[in-house]
Amino acid sequence: MSRCALPLLVFGVCIVCVPARAATEAEQAMVGAWQISNAARDKICPLSFTIERVERGLKVELDGACAAAFPSMKDIVAWSTGKNDSVQLIDSKGTIVLDFSEVETLMYEAERKGEGLYFMQTQAAVKSSTVSADQLFGDWTLLQEFEKPLCKLTLTNAPSEGDTYKLAIKPGCTAAIANLGLSTWRLADNELLITGRGGTWRFSESDVSIWERVPPSTDPMLLMRQ
Repeated sequence: MSRCALPLLVFGVCIVCVPARAATEAEQAMVGAWQISNAARDKICPLSFTIERVERGLKVELDGACAAAFPSMKDIVAWSTGKNDSVQLIDSKGTIVLDFSEVETLMYEAERKGEGLYFMQTQAAVKSSTVSADQLFGDWTLLQEFEKPLCKLTLTNAPSEGDTYKLAIKPGCTAAIANLGLSTWRLADNELLITGRGGTWRFSESDVSIWERVPPSTDPMLLMRQ
């Protein structure tokens, strides 16, 4: 064997022998089933994080519905942790598509220009936060920006059609609300839907006793339990 070939051989053996880097504590904590949603919560993307090493980072498995819900996510192939243990979703070219920061325990938030906010939490947390109809029966107040009561109403337990219930409007509502003819309500995908002659309003839970009309706006409309 020539003297020149030996270093090359040794170098090659060293490359093969280098062990894969062990997953960090932050990476281990992310392993499992998660769900991404938009601010209105009308689009979701189930996904699973693994610690299997792939070309761009760690392998992430996205549900087939993700690309339809969020076209910008169709090329995501990997994930990684970033500064302050942020969670980055990476496409096949190595571009960071979404960079999530933890805003609450196991609740992450990211913003994408032109698309708004994205939220990510474990699928277990999503299931545990599911609201049932019997939790909403009772009297509520419809307000604008917390300060302008518009109407008092009751989400009754009287069945209407299918999975809907009757809604009772109390005297004293503003003319604009009274003219909508709100008459029924139901739950769908963890949202409260109120329907009348003017169409359907969607509300998303923002607190135990407060639901906000979605999509969000600069002039929010709220439902507050009495």
